[in-house]
Amino acid sequence: MKAFLTAVLCLCTLAAFSDCVTVQVGEFSFPLESVKKLKDLLDSSVTRNPHVLSIRSASLCANPDIPKEFLKLCATPDADQIFEDLKPIARSPELCEICAFAACAGC
Repeated sequence: MKAFLTAVLCLCTLAAFSDCVTVQVGEFSFPLESVKKLKDLLDSSVTRNPHVLSIRSASLCANPDIPKEFLKLCATPDADQIFEDLKPIARSPELCEICAFAACAGC
């Protein structure tokens, strides 16, 4: 029973700290929860054009479901590359929670 309670406490602590995890790419910093929302946007049919990265960025930025933290990024010429850098983190956010990516901080 004590081991179960310890495990539950650890999971609750991890969940609480994941809210504080930020992802830093270049001069931009995003909450991990916002980066997690990118996964759904990246997987949507609107952004599935693998041929041109700028269309992907334009589609992401035009999507009304994009987290507001990315709107400033959308206005920059580096948006394509930064979204590309965020893609692996968005697809495996649990690795960011344990700081497996250098871009993750606050673990």
